[in-house]
Amino acid sequence: MADVVQLQNVSVSINHTEIVHDISLGIPEGKITAIIGPNGCGKSTTLKAISRILPCTQGTITLNGREIHQYAHRAFAQELAMLPQSPKAPSDLTVIDLVNMGRFPYKNLFNRAQQEDREIVIWALEQTNMRSMHHRLLSTLSGGERQRAWIAMTLAQKPRVLMLDEPTTYLDISHQLEVMKLLVKLNTELHLTVVLVLHELNQALQFADNVAVIKAGRLVVQGDPRQVITPELLAQVFGVRAERFACSNGMQVLIPIDLL
Repeated sequence: MADVVQLQNVSVSINHTEIVHDISLGIPEGKITAIIGPNGCGKSTTLKAISRILPCTQGTITLNGREIHQYAHRAFAQELAMLPQSPKAPSDLTVIDLVNMGRFPYKNLFNRAQQEDREIVIWALEQTNMRSMHHRLLSTLSGGERQRAWIAMTLAQKPRVLMLDEPTTYLDISHQLEVMKLLVKLNTELHLTVVLVLHELNQALQFADNVAVIKAGRLVVQGDPRQVITPELLAQVFGVRAERFACSNGMQVLIPIDLL
């Protein structure tokens, strides 16, 4: 499978401090890629560089083989959608108003919504099981419902690549599972390439096809989560002793036992 996004020797600085150091990384098309690593290691910074939120101080990033800054803003937004951690919106915004915002890359400044836009918004709501809540205010939704509404907005952009920064943070276990299963559904049924930053390593083991591990701004390893996420990796990257257990369905999980 070809890489839809490629980073080649990428470094990123914030306030004159280099956060990401010389990372080369490929994002396989049509797969779910999880980026994991300790707090402050550069995971979110890497996502923001791919999304053109932060500039690279070194190296190149390509999307579909084309350098990302060669895209016009609207053309880029039609290819790649980014959902930041804890996105904000006015409290009086309804779900359908939020999802309509996803159609902005396809509209001219004074264009009114066309039939195609309305159909795609309804489609995005249906994909995320939010159609029955389309008139609800965002402020009245549960955490899981609110996250599904934001994902519906990104789907309305009709991107090929969906990037999410810690989409399960602050959600309880059931809503975490709900969001992850939704992302698997979108990946499987729409062939959407999904890239997400995760803190929960067992979610990466359970749901991701590819994992990239970052420590102190540098890529440690990339590959199949079941081969990459091991007790040895947790010791090397996180400084914890962990043991592996097998679930009743055969899935492997890692349990941290102690600090090293």
